[in-house]
Amino acid sequence: MELIQKTKSAFFNARIFTLSFLHAAFSASLSRENCVCCGKRTVLMPVCGDCAKKYLLGFLPPGDGRCKLCGKILVVGNDLCSSCREKKLLCHADSVFPLWPYRLWMKGLLFEWKMGENRSISPLFAECVEKAIESLYPGGCRSEIPLVPVPPRPGKLKNKGWDQIEELCSIIQHRYGRPVFRLLRRISSQQQKKLDRKGRILLGSSSYKENAKVLKKLAKNAFLPQEAVLLDDVMTTGATVEACSAVLKGMGIRKVQVITLFIVD
Repeated sequence: MELIQKTKSAFFNARIFTLSFLHAAFSASLSRENCVCCGKRTVLMPVCGDCAKKYLLGFLPPGDGRCKLCGKILVVGNDLCSSCREKKLLCHADSVFPLWPYRLWMKGLLFEWKMGENRSISPLFAECVEKAIESLYPGGCRSEIPLVPVPPRPGKLKNKGWDQIEELCSIIQHRYGRPVFRLLRRISSQQQKKLDRKGRILLGSSSYKENAKVLKKLAKNAFLPQEAVLLDDVMTTGATVEACSAVLKGMGIRKVQVITLFIVD
């Protein structure tokens, strides 16, 4: 009976997700006429196929050319960017891999996705995240590395009806079969966007806790991972990913790799 119930629940969730995505894609096709990058006419998405392939899927891989801590693209050939040389903020996160800098038309793309609630871009972002995970773990075990979403503010799902990072994780889980462990929960509803760097760090350090239900279930099955990939949309000061990484390390996860879609540099 339990297996039947879980199967019904899985089909129900998949059906709701599919209907929600199709509705969003149809709405986007009516409202969007031009690519936010080149201005070319587009179908469904706010970015054309050529720009998506060249700029989004063609992101710089980890390694040379990036800061080894925060992942910013370097102008000169140092291991660390100027910010990380001056003050090391990231202590619990082993490394951060931001896919793109938060500049120019990229700002418009993120605004379309988050504020405009244009969910037609979600599958492409999910494909980019999965490609990034594969570049971090090129060996055969890459499919076993779990994804951990940065959780939304309390009440966001109820008020907005969706969360961007949760949607990416759901797509990646269903399309690519990657395990997703929702190990974190957010206990503060205060937004960070109006705070300065010091305020973000102070808020982040007390905003995230472990998801006791998920942790208990994994511990019962002796399945707590040794490594995990933490996913967020934008890194500004690093306070959020550092706070979440600290909680994950406190659970016993030895290595936390962070992937963010954008980084403010």
